[in-house]
Amino acid sequence: MTNQRRTTARVATVAAAVVLGGFTLGCGLVQNAVDTAQTLGDFSDRLGKSAELTYTAEYKTDDGTVTFVQQPPNSAVLSAGGRLIFTPQAMIMCDKGECQRAPAAAGPDANLVAAVGGAGFLTPELALGMVAAAAIVPGTDVSTSEREIAGQDSLCADVDGIEDPQAGAQPGDLKSFSVCVTDAGLLSSFSGETHGGEQTAIELVSYSDKVDRAAFAPPRNAKVVDVTDLAVG
Repeated sequence: MTNQRRTTARVATVAAAVVLGGFTLGCGLVQNAVDTAQTLGDFSDRLGKSAELTYTAEYKTDDGTVTFVQQPPNSAVLSAGGRLIFTPQAMIMCDKGECQRAPAAAGPDANLVAAVGGAGFLTPELALGMVAAAAIVPGTDVSTSEREIAGQDSLCADVDGIEDPQAGAQPGDLKSFSVCVTDAGLLSSFSGETHGGEQTAIELVSYSDKVDRAAFAPPRNAKVVDVTDLAVG
């Protein structure tokens, strides 16, 4: 995995660390925290709708083009660099005609998503986790706006002032991000900047409520090996 992809994985997993960690709010931060939590909570409700959607979405990323396909309970990340599939039975990761198949996990792994989608790519579930985490971090500032992205009306949240309350900001941690979601709950844009100055962005370029079910299986003639855990090369 490249350094850039390791940074992406750290950015995505910081959210989980923040959610699990405990912290104390000073009196002067209480109202700001409440307002931020309410704003991002409403935003999370909209983003959470994506779990029920059947669709194919194509995104422009820093590394090229990535397609996210979902037909609950199945989803897949498709790129020139490979394929990552999530089903109730298994997780499958493919690269150059070879695939690893491991038992299903509770949710998408940031390292695996970054390995296939490239630096900065997020699934809606990972984006939802980041929004939820930012909602409870003291000192976070948030503002909302509306945009039209790929013909879809979107609500956007711009979040700044993020720090890990347990250990302080690290170079790979997000200090700010912007995330946009359509009326239906589709992730339409995400961009972020770390405390080390690294920047990344994705944006929706096309959307369809149709899916090709072949996306949820290894490519034809691919060699499939059963493993305990998926390994990122």
